[in-house]
Amino acid sequence: TATSSVPPTRVKLRLSSTGGLVDLAALPELRGIDVTPDAVTIGAMTTHAEVAHSAEVRAALPALAELAEGIGDPMIRNRGTLGGSVANADPAACYPSALLALGATVRTERRSIAAGDFFTGLYETALARGELVMSVSFRRPLQAAYEKFKQPASRLALVGVFVARHADGVRVGVTGAKASVWRCGAL
Repeated sequence: TATSSVPPTRVKLRLSSTGGLVDLAALPELRGIDVTPDAVTIGAMTTHAEVAHSAEVRAALPALAELAEGIGDPMIRNRGTLGGSVANADPAACYPSALLALGATVRTERRSIAAGDFFTGLYETALARGELVMSVSFRRPLQAAYEKFKQPASRLALVGVFVARHADGVRVGVTGAKASVWRCGAL
């Protein structure tokens, strides 16, 4: 599954193998968007297109909606999911930079993991074997923006930077520039 500890890209690249995949798209508890005054929580099986076109996300966290709108092509945006992208931990994926800049929390069926502890290396996360991403909660910033210099064919970020200003300071997440997403030091 795209949201477990063995993401499809790892299988495709022959970095991992699996006995089978399970489609979780029909599970309603893994879908949806919830906006509160402090956070935007998005279910793991919510597609990039749903994030991009959500009036709630556009009002509460427009930079995240714009990020989602720039992922891949329409087919990828209509089938790819937030949870799949996060669990895959592709070093050129867009969402991981937003997780770091926004101080997000990844929720699994077992625990909550701070974004700063979630991404551990090239296509590696803190997920245990069989652990399932359920949702991601993004802290609402005062201001935020995302820009990427994209590879023309794949639209993946050669370099992508998500900047978020919070009451306690500015956080910057960078993707595409190293083997894993990373956060710039204190600003």
